[in-house]
Amino acid sequence: MRALIILSLLLLGGCSGLGGQHGDLLAVQREAAQAYTDGDYARATRDYRELAQALPSDADMRYRLGNSLAKQGDVQGAMAAYREAVLRDSGHAKAWHNLVYLQLQGVGHTVAEMYLHLDRNDPRIAPVASKAEAVLKAFDVPVVQQEP
Repeated sequence: MRALIILSLLLLGGCSGLGGQHGDLLAVQREAAQAYTDGDYARATRDYRELAQALPSDADMRYRLGNSLAKQGDVQGAMAAYREAVLRDSGHAKAWHNLVYLQLQGVGHTVAEMYLHLDRNDPRIAPVASKAEAVLKAFDVPVVQQEP
């Protein structure tokens, strides 16, 4: 993958007249990766945004941007970055995985909230409550029993 990124940088430099800037982009990529490794997700986000802007067809920079946004709790931003990644590379399995995971996590939170408000003693609610319990179990969300 790194070779593909380097090749992209070289081609971009040759096609757009960036000249020596591809070396700068490689430095930014190294800095972004180091920032992510160090847990400095704000810096990693800034660097990956710069790379994504400089490399408009690169899916991996958007995937990495999504990861750094997710680490900061910016779920909407992360999902947008993952969507941008799969638009550029529909076979980017990791971007698809993370996008689906965040979407399902949101569903899990919504179901947990709904479950708190259901009257599980009402027989008409039983099918919904049963499905809610299955979703909560799938996401390892503890089921809180209501007092009768």
